[in-house]
Amino acid sequence: MNDTAKERWRRLEADYEAVAPLPVIGIIGLATDRVGIPDFEDFLAAASGRIAVFSTRIAMSPVATPATLAAMGAHLEAAAGLIVPHGRLDVVGFSCTSGTVAIGPDRVGAAITAARPGVAVSTPMQAGAKALQRLGARRIALLTPYLVPTAELVAGFFEAEGFSLAACATFELGGDPEMNRVTADCLIGAASDLAGRAGASDAVFISCTGLRTFPVVARLEERLGKPVVTSNQALAWDCLRLAGVHDRLPGRGRLFAEA
Repeated sequence: MNDTAKERWRRLEADYEAVAPLPVIGIIGLATDRVGIPDFEDFLAAASGRIAVFSTRIAMSPVATPATLAAMGAHLEAAAGLIVPHGRLDVVGFSCTSGTVAIGPDRVGAAITAARPGVAVSTPMQAGAKALQRLGARRIALLTPYLVPTAELVAGFFEAEGFSLAACATFELGGDPEMNRVTADCLIGAASDLAGRAGASDAVFISCTGLRTFPVVARLEERLGKPVVTSNQALAWDCLRLAGVHDRLPGRGRLFAEA
């Protein structure tokens, strides 16, 4: 740098805001998904001022098959390392339900903690099972948007966790470009029909972070008279609890009334 360039700049003193010691939640979204992170953040919005949320993305095919979902596992560690790498991080959520099963929950956790040792890890599958257990639900109606081989991954996870499936239905969509566009009214109608076919189920689970469910949960619970748990809702609830925030937040379904 020449002397002229150095001399023409006036040096200023910066004032800094104090950094509040808030719990920090990181979220890894899919590059193809336009809905998952905003929906996750909507569920957490009422806790604004008590947490900080930062996000990053991971490469994903526009078609969600068991193979393309499993392929994300190779990139999880690098993605986790991009979330406020030199700052506090308490919890990391992986925003993919079927991807969690395809990769394997243990492998997801190991990859994230390899990049950020000591952080708590949440996934929509594990959070969903935890949420249903907290609500006392063992027999569930399962609604998904996936192709059948991918939907079977999710069904198999719940069955392995000891849940029984009263009824299952899927929109059989290829991936996020279609899933992200499913309307709230469509989800409410499909879940209502499925719950009717399921008979004596304890709850409805709507799978996939690529479905926008914040506008759906409370309306469906009022209509059905039973708990409704969704991927983004359960992930947000679990991340919040793992971060040490136990606020009961209104308008987000019965789950958020649980400490």
